[in-house]
Amino acid sequence: MGASISVTESQLLTDCYYKSMKKNPDASLEIPEPIAAVGERIAGAGGEAYIVGGWLRDRLRGVECNDIDLATSLTPDRVRNAVEELGPVYNLGERFGTVGVRAGECTVEITTFRRDRYSPGSRHPEVTPVASIGEDLSRRDFTINAMALQVAPEPGRLLDPFGGARDIERCLIRTPGLPGERMAEDPLRMMRAVRFAAQLGYEIDGELLGVLKGDTGLLDSISWERRRDELERILVTDGADTGIRTLVDTGLMRSVSPELAAMDGVEQPTRYHRADVLEHTLLTMMYLPADPLLRRAALFHDVGKPPAKVTSPRISFHDHESIGEELTRRSMRRLRYGNIDIRETAFLVRRHMRPILYDSAWTDAAVRRMRRECTLVKDDTVLVPVETLFELAAADIKAGSLEKAGEGLARLSELKERVDRAGEEHPVEMSRSPLDGGELMELFGREQGPWIRDVKAHLTGLVVDGELAPHDKDEAARRARLFIEDD
Repeated sequence: MGASISVTESQLLTDCYYKSMKKNPDASLEIPEPIAAVGERIAGAGGEAYIVGGWLRDRLRGVECNDIDLATSLTPDRVRNAVEELGPVYNLGERFGTVGVRAGECTVEITTFRRDRYSPGSRHPEVTPVASIGEDLSRRDFTINAMALQVAPEPGRLLDPFGGARDIERCLIRTPGLPGERMAEDPLRMMRAVRFAAQLGYEIDGELLGVLKGDTGLLDSISWERRRDELERILVTDGADTGIRTLVDTGLMRSVSPELAAMDGVEQPTRYHRADVLEHTLLTMMYLPADPLLRRAALFHDVGKPPAKVTSPRISFHDHESIGEELTRRSMRRLRYGNIDIRETAFLVRRHMRPILYDSAWTDAAVRRMRRECTLVKDDTVLVPVETLFELAAADIKAGSLEKAGEGLARLSELKERVDRAGEEHPVEMSRSPLDGGELMELFGREQGPWIRDVKAHLTGLVVDGELAPHDKDEAARRARLFIEDD
């Protein structure tokens, strides 16, 4: 059996902890058996060990968590020697003081007591060992993460020097010590505060919120990769809309994506929308599951509207899809997204209006063409199916005019049925030019250039329309010559 905490075993439990346990009857601080075994080994080596971080925070909230982090007084080499008989030991960053061990069903990360600070633009902290768990907890980002449950040598002793349990009870994001100092140590914590608030449904402490609003420039010292990763974590939380709104309201979004920040307050015609561009974007996001690509595409789908907006003779956003595609690529490149993520997201942004503009008068050939153009294929592999675009379009419609949503969703359903029928007859992977770029260059004796894209698009359109067989290279060559001659 694991070592269960009790009133007599813990000398540092606060009244707030008891309230938390009462409010969350599922909350339990029973130490899992594999962790107790790790603790025994560390105690045998003369060290201390404490459960810290997310497991402890979530258990106090009555939520299960399988990731367990330990903090210890032992150095990494002594940790390795102490626990190596329990299971495989992994190098998880010994220069940062962390060793991993597979104990039973748990992979446990064990980190030597430390204090860390990030240099401007760095993705890795400067780590300084400290002597006690108290010093270790004092450098942590938020009080709800600055608690420790002792595993060895006194199992079950809870340390909560900054009132983290009370802040869980109050649903509050607050720092141990002065918020300005904690944010300066690692300015990414400004985004982490927003993320934890969105993830847990908590409020941000007023003094901390003031720092987020007043010291937004601190975030500029953080690498774009770290900013990107935190944005991605916010996007898949249950409170993603609140998180993005807070980034905008505090001014932090200007240091993440000024293109997204520009959407705030941009009014739209009430005939088609019930909110401005930013609020419409947040609504669209929350009509979608917590899928990174879908949420990200929703976040960027109308990013082209601010620069595309004209007010005379009426408010309109002509060509905002193509403008949005370029702004999406620009923002995501700056944030160091990978090429596939950029390509998939920009693809959806560019085409997000296509299903919404569907008309029942479309011919079957037009439906097939739309299906092909709205499916991202690479080397006969579908990267983004047309169904993903339908999900985005449905959320976009729901986030628009309440009066027109039913009509729009009905049209979308009709289009989907026609697309599904077209898919049974014409697999999208086969709807491509019979001739590739190399074959076209050889056929015409020309160098590589934009002309190849135009010819391939023309041949692909003929395949989609059923006028050209997918493997008929001879006919494709004839049609290509006609296209070049007419151009």
